[in-house]
Amino acid sequence: MLQSEQLKIIYEIVNDIRFIYDINRLLNVYLEKICQTVKCEAGSIFLVDFQRDELKLVASKGSADTAIHSIPFKVGIGICGKVVQTQEPKIVNSPQDDELFNSTVDTLTGFKTLNILCVPMISTGKVIGAIELLNKKGKFNEDDLELVMLTASQISIVVETSRLYTEILKLKNFTDSILENMPGGFIAIDSFGTITTLNPNAARILEVERIAVTGRFLYEAFPHHKELADILWDTNQKKKTVTRQDIKLLNRAGDPLVLGYSTIIIKDREGNILGSGITFQDLTKIK
Repeated sequence: MLQSEQLKIIYEIVNDIRFIYDINRLLNVYLEKICQTVKCEAGSIFLVDFQRDELKLVASKGSADTAIHSIPFKVGIGICGKVVQTQEPKIVNSPQDDELFNSTVDTLTGFKTLNILCVPMISTGKVIGAIELLNKKGKFNEDDLELVMLTASQISIVVETSRLYTEILKLKNFTDSILENMPGGFIAIDSFGTITTLNPNAARILEVERIAVTGRFLYEAFPHHKELADILWDTNQKKKTVTRQDIKLLNRAGDPLVLGYSTIIIKDREGNILGSGITFQDLTKIK
C-alpha cells in the first residue's frame, strides 16, 4: 500500500510534467524523475509501433542509453515485449534466471542488468507501450510497482491524447491543402448557417476576405450575393442537394458574374448532418 509520502511523490511528478507539451521531452523528464524516485540506475520507455508489431524506444536513461537505440525490440519477445503482449506488469529481481530475459542486450551495450521492473502503458483499455526500470539499489518491490503503475496511467493518457491530436492535425492539414488547391470555390456552413470554411478561390470569385466572413452568419457574410446564400441555406434546411446548376449574379463593380454550382450535405461518420456546402466555378467568360 502506498504511503502518504509516495502519494506526494506521484503528485509532484505529475505536476512537474503537466505543462510540458513536447511529448519526447515529457517522456524523458518523466523517466528521469521516476528513476530518481525509485532509486534505480537506468530506464527506458517504449511505444508500440502497431504496423510493425515492434516497440519503439522513445526515452532512455542510464549507461546503455546510446547503444540501446540500435537494438530492435519485438512485441512478445523479452521481458518488456511480454509485458506489452500480456498487459501485465512484471518484477524480475534475478533476470539471469528468467527465461524471458534477453542477455543479448547486455552483451551489445556493455550494461549489466541486475533487476528489472516493467509496467505496461495502457490508455482506454489499449496498451500503447511500456516503462522499464533497471538496477534498483536492493530489489524492486510491490510499492515500487504500484507507484510506477499509477504514474504510468497518467503518462499514457497524455501520450495517447498527443497522438490523437497529431493525427487530427495531420488530417486537418491534408484537408486544408485540398481546399487551398481546389480549382473552384467552396463554402461550408454549419446547421445554424454559420460559415465554417471558405477556400481562397471562393474568396477571390466573390471578392471577399476569408477572415472577414468565416464565422459569420451566411446572409451577413454575403449581403451582395443573397441569391447564392439562398441556395446554400435552402440545401441546409431541406437537406436536398442540387447539381450542375447555373446562377447569374453581379460582382461588386456591377458586372455580370455567372457561376456553375453544386451543393452537398455534410455528415459525420454516424450519419448525423453537420451542415451543407457549395462548390462553384466562375463561368462568366464561357457563358
